[in-house]
Amino acid sequence: MIALALLQCKSSQGSKDQASLENTHWRLSEINGNPIVTPEGGRDVHFILTSAIGEKKVAGFAGCNSMGGSYTLTGNEIKFVIYSTKMMCPSEQMVVEDFLMKVLTSATSYKINGDTLELLDGETLLAEFKASAAK
Repeated sequence: MIALALLQCKSSQGSKDQASLENTHWRLSEINGNPIVTPEGGRDVHFILTSAIGEKKVAGFAGCNSMGGSYTLTGNEIKFVIYSTKMMCPSEQMVVEDFLMKVLTSATSYKINGDTLELLDGETLLAEFKASAAK
């Protein structure tokens, strides 16, 4: 009986370490294997998914512009409809922003492993995001 209680505690602890798709600050962590570094005093490239009263919304920062939109979920399938402001920024910021916007509009599914979110197009990994505190 004690062993069962310990196992139950351990399994519920393991699920606690898994980040939730919704209400999590998802920070873009790399582009094509190259880490994304947030400049000192800068904002990290991220998005947050929320669901309230049947509406699923996405909001975030794409590197230069704010972005928003909606998303739909069916199991692990995901589809984004994204909009953003249209300010121009230095080219290195625009490369990151263009990458993120392409990833979000191309993603067809997702996987979460611990604090890592993978967005995929079929079996192809598009990008990885890390659950993090907002900056």
